[in-house]
Amino acid sequence: MNKTFEKLEKLLKKDERFVSKDGKVMRNAVYEAANKLDEKLISLLLSDENITNLFFKKVNKVLVFDKQKFNFMINNREMLPDSYTRYRQDIGLINSRDEFISATNDVVLSFPFKDCVLEFDSTDPNEKREEIFFNEVLAYDEIDHLFSDKVLTNATLIDKKGEKEITKFDDNSNLLIKGNNLLAMHTLLPRYKGQIKLMYWDILYNTESDNVPFADTFKHSSWLTMMKNRLDVAKELLRDDGVICLQCDDNEMAYLKVLCDEIFGRENFLNCIVNQSANSVFGTKAAHKEKAIIKIKDYIVIYKMENFKGLNPLYVQSEKMIYDSHEFVFENNKKISTVKWFNNNYKELFLKLNLSVNKSNISKLMKLDYNFRKEAINKLLDIQFSSSPYTINDLTEKEKKQLQKGNIINHNGIKLIQENDGKGLIRFCRSLRESCKLINGEFVKCDILGDIWNNSQGYGNINNEGVNIRLQNGKKPEILLEKILTMFTEETDLVLDCYFGTGTTGAVAMKMGRRFIGIEQLDSHIDLAKMRLKNVIAGDETGISKTVGWIGGGQFIYCELKKLNEELIDEIKITKNKKGLLKTFNKIIRTGFINHYIDIEKLKNLIESSDDKKINDIKKLLIEILDKNQLYVNLDDMDDEDFKILANDKQFTKSFYDV
Repeated sequence: MNKTFEKLEKLLKKDERFVSKDGKVMRNAVYEAANKLDEKLISLLLSDENITNLFFKKVNKVLVFDKQKFNFMINNREMLPDSYTRYRQDIGLINSRDEFISATNDVVLSFPFKDCVLEFDSTDPNEKREEIFFNEVLAYDEIDHLFSDKVLTNATLIDKKGEKEITKFDDNSNLLIKGNNLLAMHTLLPRYKGQIKLMYWDILYNTESDNVPFADTFKHSSWLTMMKNRLDVAKELLRDDGVICLQCDDNEMAYLKVLCDEIFGRENFLNCIVNQSANSVFGTKAAHKEKAIIKIKDYIVIYKMENFKGLNPLYVQSEKMIYDSHEFVFENNKKISTVKWFNNNYKELFLKLNLSVNKSNISKLMKLDYNFRKEAINKLLDIQFSSSPYTINDLTEKEKKQLQKGNIINHNGIKLIQENDGKGLIRFCRSLRESCKLINGEFVKCDILGDIWNNSQGYGNINNEGVNIRLQNGKKPEILLEKILTMFTEETDLVLDCYFGTGTTGAVAMKMGRRFIGIEQLDSHIDLAKMRLKNVIAGDETGISKTVGWIGGGQFIYCELKKLNEELIDEIKITKNKKGLLKTFNKIIRTGFINHYIDIEKLKNLIESSDDKKINDIKKLLIEILDKNQLYVNLDDMDDEDFKILANDKQFTKSFYDV
């Protein structure tokens, strides 16, 4: 190490921030401080004339720090061959100057539009448009306007009686909102901030089948921008013990994971479910079998909030019908499987619960309160074992005396109690309560479900779910949502799906006694979702209905974000002359509701210079501009007469926001 390096190292050691506990200079700490033009570091370097001359130069009598030269020297191994990075990483990615790529412990995803807001608004999946990226720093006024609370319109309560207009919001009702999901989630914040227990989003996979109209050059970063905007507000809406589940495929899964690490914290990653969506690879799936491995899975990426308290484990019927020796009961001195015993003795449980033994009551039992159902199952186990004598002849005298006193003893891992008639002993194994569960109305031997889920059977019957509610791509089976809701929610918990599609999440939530909020923008999807939820209320028998004993009922409120362009388009259409069109044009300009790529002055001059014969061409031009930017009326503008908000809409909106 030459003298200059030695002098610089000695100088840096004067600042304890740059020195490890064993006296070594921490290279990355110095590098980071230099990049931030840290005042203490600059003062330290200026305190030595030789170092000052080396790293500073005069420009118009002002000393300018040559940060690039300083960092080059800091990262030169000749200078600090034994130095430490700030973080004691034994393995890490480094660049050509031996720097760790990340100056912190976490890798942060960087992409071109990271500091932007992407509205991504479309009512037609095939619509092509130029998206506007609102920069968070340069366009904060536009973003504030974009994220402001919106006016709600067409509020309707839908239940078994039909549909009726409403002016008051019911907090306990399910909710379906039509509108842009980013803006709708911001609209939810005043009422639902920190109240959502579970979010399930079947997000855009960013494949050709998504029909996402992103510019090809930045399609990937546009997708990331869109997801970041929505995940930021999702975090605000989640309860402090909440969970978010994001379904995607290989196309963006790895990037989504890194993005979520940044937003929710890497330590809050819960798991990534591998969801098998098909068994067979024949037919169209096998068309390219010689060129690629056939895709039969996707992923569910799961993150929790800081105070997450745990989940309800899921169980599946064991494929192997093999029982350990301790998992048998004895009846008339004959050893039989516990599963067979459970099913043979069902009637005893129902008699004790004053229920008739039939399929309907078995289904109803599964719909009962969770704690009651748990207690009922335990009663069944107690009844079955209490009526199954099992004689043990090798008890010690001490154990026999304990049993005679009515005590329960542990004999070689088996819990025993003496029967009242004194003819034998009862075998009771607590592990059976874990290994045998009630599934579809029958006790079966079970395994705990891990992070590989086979839902292929559900996908095979998917077109029949929701009474023939069909979707060309993306529809998910109810059995998949049942698993997710069972694992992370209890009855009355609130679930949000802002990619509502045809309403699978809402349908399952209603059947399982959860509350839901759904957000959907596509006209075709919202119509299917409403129809499906009406079918559920009417007693839809498809999907998980038989499993949970669904017989119908429930309700939901439907409303829409009030489109700013609806009244304007109507006004444009009925305008008969240039003067009226200019008046409407000026109103559009005042709202700011116009494509940012339009030259306003040129357009105004075009209207003024045209005659009434060309008015229809101008109308088409204005409507085209409005149609490509489906923004909505802000709450602050609700009383503006220009927007002509109906009295019923005002009442409902005020009720929703409690204003």
